[in-house]
Amino acid sequence: MTKPSSLKSRLVRMMAVTILTTSAIAGASFAIAPTIINAAQADTTDIKLSQKQAVKKFNQQFKDAKITEITLKPKGKDYRCQIDGFDKDQEYTAIINAKTDKIAWSHSTKLDHDEEFYALNLDKTISRQVATTLAEQTAKNGHAREWKLENDDGQQVWEVDVVNKTHTIEVKINALTKDIISDH
Repeated sequence: MTKPSSLKSRLVRMMAVTILTTSAIAGASFAIAPTIINAAQADTTDIKLSQKQAVKKFNQQFKDAKITEITLKPKGKDYRCQIDGFDKDQEYTAIINAKTDKIAWSHSTKLDHDEEFYALNLDKTISRQVATTLAEQTAKNGHAREWKLENDDGQQVWEVDVVNKTHTIEVKINALTKDIISDH
């Protein structure tokens, strides 16, 4: 004969089921949380690495590589700059600590010739600082916390996440013309 469950254990199980059900139904809301939590931990004033310095460091590590993407985002209490690139044989990734200017990790793999890669034209793109100003003006409230420069459907685009106390707004900016593509 099984012992009947106590009221306390039944309440605990009901709360667990409620939390899991709510999590499954509203799972999309949890996708925002890491950005807000990371942004609160990392401080943009600690970003000492400029885009030019990051690109130079990447090029020293991977000579003749063309850059496809540059991302700057918080990782714990630090900001990390990830640069991806390629040459005729290899794909490359370098992650640089934006405070210490040190390469935290780098990797290369054989190029998958079935994939198409498009190099960024860094001579013509607006800077991260200009993209930040445009994104913060567009969002009207908050501060830029994450940046990505990439080719998106043939356009060079800055994606800037602007964070305020309640949510994150992603602003997409044409990196050549400064036109706002979207904000949501």
